[in-house]
Parts: sequence; structure tokens; C-alpha cells
Amino acid sequence: MVSWVRGKCVGNGAFGVVNVAISKRDNRVFAVKSVDCGRGLSGHQVEALENEIGILKRVASPHVVAYLGDDVTCEGTASFRNLHLEYMPGGTVADLDRADVDERLVRRYAWCLATALRDVHAQGFVHCDVKGRNVLLSGDGEIVKLADFGTAVEIESSPAMLLFPRGSPMWMAPEVVRRERQGPESDVWSLGCTVIEIAIGKPAWEDRGVDTLSRIGYSDELPEFPIQLSELGKDFLEKCLRREPSERWSCDQLLQHPYLLP
Repeated sequence: MVSWVRGKCVGNGAFGVVNVAISKRDNRVFAVKSVDCGRGLSGHQVEALENEIGILKRVASPHVVAYLGDDVTCEGTASFRNLHLEYMPGGTVADLDRADVDERLVRRYAWCLATALRDVHAQGFVHCDVKGRNVLLSGDGEIVKLADFGTAVEIESSPAMLLFPRGSPMWMAPEVVRRERQGPESDVWSLGCTVIEIAIGKPAWEDRGVDTLSRIGYSDELPEFPIQLSELGKDFLEKCLRREPSERWSCDQLLQHPYLLP
């Protein structure tokens, strides 16, 4: 017997569907990410959801959306694999109204994300898809948490050569585009791109398909730093967006950068 009630849909994409849910036992509100196991294209989605469940069970961080459980439900003629998650009612930072974003908020969100990634990396994982759509807001908009670990991998099992780079192209690090490596340093590059996205309200790179991927992977270019950021903010981005992975700062180092200090 299902111990919760599925509510309104709050997200729908290639990953499956996210609904608000309410516990029958204590009326607690949470989020449920579901994949319809009977759909023809669900195999990859189920695999990604199982990957996310396995990783979130092992990752603990105050700035990663919390795992609350998982189950399988039969609803009508459909069978769903479900992941229960902490509900973040503020939506994603990709949907923020730019009028509400000042540098104080950019710094705060950057600190939350650097903290989340420090914890994820310390526990042996690479997120592989850090971007605005995977950063969720609290109801008051003061806190963000990293979500969507469907493409995440263990650092030890991450192959040196990547036949299939993981993540979203406009946020990928140069070495990922070149299929050389995908490690914690690649997440730091994506963090830099996400901070730019938070500041300007659109991706750091303009999407021109193969041309943009070529620029990311094989040129000396960097995305343009937002003019509204302070010199300290631009210096923080410079530490994230170094084209040579070994020269990028780790999240431990970034959390000591003056831009993120109180």
C-alpha cells in the first residue's frame, strides 16, 4: 500500500517527472522523482534514477538535496520507480527573476555550491552536471542546494578516457569536451559557469552547437565575466575557469577565497 499521495507536477524532462507528495502518516511534504517503467524509452531513465538513488544514499551535505527514501508504485496501469527527496519550493536558479539577484546573493549561492561540491568530492563522487537547472532554491530564496545526481560517478570509477562525456555541453569543462577526463576539477569549471549563469540569467556560453563546443574544448577562450561583478568576484571566477584542470582551485581552496568569506 502506498504511504503517500502524489500531488502537482513541478518538473518534467528527460530525467522523468517530479511531483510534490504528501505523506499519509504525518502530512509531511516532500518531492518525488518518478520514472514510468513501462514506457519504451524508460530504460536509460531508470538506470539514471537507480544511479542517483545509490549515490544520494551515500552523500551527506547540508547543501545537497536530501534523500528521504525510494519505492515502486503501481498507479492505474503504470508502474513507477520513485525517489523521495527533500522539497525545495523555490524552483531552480535558472528560473530566478534577475531583478532579485544582486552580488550578495551571487556570493551566497556560490558559497552554498562550493560547500556542496566540497562534500560530494570528499565522499568520493563527481557530480558531472552542475548547472542552474540542477540548483534548487529554498522557499525564502536564501539557500540553494545541489540536485540531480543521475549522471554522477564515483571518482575511482570515472574513466580516464571518456567515450560518452556526462553533463550538459554549455557547462562542460574543456577536458570533458575533449573526452580526456571528468573529475572534481571538471565540476569546478561547471561551478564557474553556473555562477556566471546566476549573475546574468543565461548560460555562460552562447549555444552555437558544434562551434561553441569547439571553442570550449580547443581554443584559449574563456566565457565572458559579468561586468556587474566586483573584481573579487571576477578573481573567484578566474580560479574556477582555468583551462588547465590542474591549475583550477579545489573547492576547499575556493571556500577560503575572500569572495566567499563572510
